Order: sequence, then structure tokens, then C-alpha cells
Amino acid sequence: MNHGEPRPDLRSVMLFYLMVFVLLLIFGSLFQAWYFEAGMILTQLLLILLPALLYWRRYRVDYAAFARLQPLQGRFIPTIILLSVSFWLINLVIAAVLVTGLMELGYEPVVVLEPPQTIQQYLGYLAVISIAAGICEEVLFRGTIMPALEESGIIPAVVFSSLLFALFHLSFLSLFSTFVLGVVMAVVVIKTGSLWGGVFYHMLNNFYVITYLYIAGHYETEVEVEPQGLLFLLIFLIPALALAYYGLRLLHKQSPVGSLLCNRKSWFPRGWFGWPLVVGLVIFLVLAMIELALGFGWF
Repeated sequence: MNHGEPRPDLRSVMLFYLMVFVLLLIFGSLFQAWYFEAGMILTQLLLILLPALLYWRRYRVDYAAFARLQPLQGRFIPTIILLSVSFWLINLVIAAVLVTGLMELGYEPVVVLEPPQTIQQYLGYLAVISIAAGICEEVLFRGTIMPALEESGIIPAVVFSSLLFALFHLSFLSLFSTFVLGVVMAVVVIKTGSLWGGVFYHMLNNFYVITYLYIAGHYETEVEVEPQGLLFLLIFLIPALALAYYGLRLLHKQSPVGSLLCNRKSWFPRGWFGWPLVVGLVIFLVLAMIELALGFGWF
């Protein structure tokens, strides 16, 4: 980027995020209602990847430096697998506890994604949800939004981009787990120095989700967990947390990047709360209320 040219910053990236958010809400829903797999491909390519590439072009960024488009070094691959498995298990337990608690209050989970029933459908889901989403969403969030925020500091960029990532998925029930997923993938990208580390992690995470849905759908697994099973899940959480901690420590040792918490001045970038975020929050809250209302049978 040459001196005197506009630079990516909080204001530009928030306007960009809101535009993509609204496009996804309007056209993504139409694409996916038409034909799910083809609609997902169109959503990922036209509404997520293309705007990110146009943002890069608008600000003439150095792709390799700005988005960390460096090769992923092989020593990180086992660590990323360890982290992806452990954090997926943690989020699975948290989701099970949350849904079980809500079901005790009369909530019936709303099926957003039908489990794949055939091997062909399973492979199709892997192509569009694991591979396509893994690439396109990482280019958008860890390759565009997070770098644009890094002038405010690494921690604010990680935390705020992960919050935007969680809101982007438009689900109250998965808000916390998606935020955690975003934080871990952001740390992986920064520590490995490669956006492909985040892409690999994202693909693995979505692979676990689709495979779980495929297996659970065939065995008609109940969403609600009995008290004894809930206790087992909570006990199971302990080794998963231990593995996640070990994976983070291993990633820190393997990486030339020092501690991300050093010199932290704030958790959010300066000026983060503005009208684009308010609009995004309002949209998210409205859809979250609809999700809860449908689950509780209010209408």
C-alpha cells in the first residue's frame, strides 16, 4: 500500500461488515431456500469471498502481509488437529448443557440444518460447509476484518473480530461457542503466521460437525441429555479442557510470535461501538428472539 492512499481501518471495515451481513441475510437465505448445497456455494463465493477480495483490491493491500497468505508450516498441523478436536468437544458439551437447560423450560430446538441422510449428501455437506465455508469465511474474518483492526492492537482485533464472527452466524444458542471458535482460530492464524492455519482449523471443525450430524441422524440421537448423561458430559469436559490447554501451550512454544496478552491496553478497538455495530446487533437480537420464540412455541 502506498502512502497517501486510504488504509483499512475500523470505520471502513465496520461498514464493509454490515454490508456483507445484510447481503447474507437477504440473498443468502434466498439462495439456500432455492437449493441448499448450490445456495451455500453461491453464498460463500458471492456474498462472503467476493466482497473480501474487493475490499483487498479497494485498499490495494499486500495480500501476503495483510491477510497472512503464507504457507502453513507442517509442524503446526498436529497441534491444530489437537486444538480443533479438544475445543469442538468443549463446545459440544457446552451446547448440550445449554439446550438441555432450555428444554427443561419447554424449549424445542429449531432444526436449522437437516442432518445428511445419504453418503452423497454427507459428501455434499462436506464440500459446501467444511471446505467452501472454511476458505471463504476465513478470508473474510481472519484475512480481512481482523487485519484491518490490528492497528488497535492484537487482542482488540482478535476479540472484536470474533464477536462479529459470532453475530454473523445469527444464532443465540451458538453465540458463545462460535465466539470461542473465532478466538481460537484467530490465535492459530496469528501464531502460525498463516491464514491457512485458520482455514485448516475451520475445515476440521465443520468436518466434525457434519460427521456428528450424519452419525446422530442415523442413530436418531436425542438432543436432550438425561441428568446422568449430563453429569458424564461435565466430567468429560475436564480432559477436553486439559487437552485444549496443552494444545495452546504447544502452539505457543512452536510459534515465533510471543505472548499475545503482553502490552494489552483494552479488549476492544477504540471507537468500536458505532451505528454499524448497533444495526448488526439489532438484526441479531431480532432473529435470536424469533429463534427462541419458535423453540418455545410462542407463535
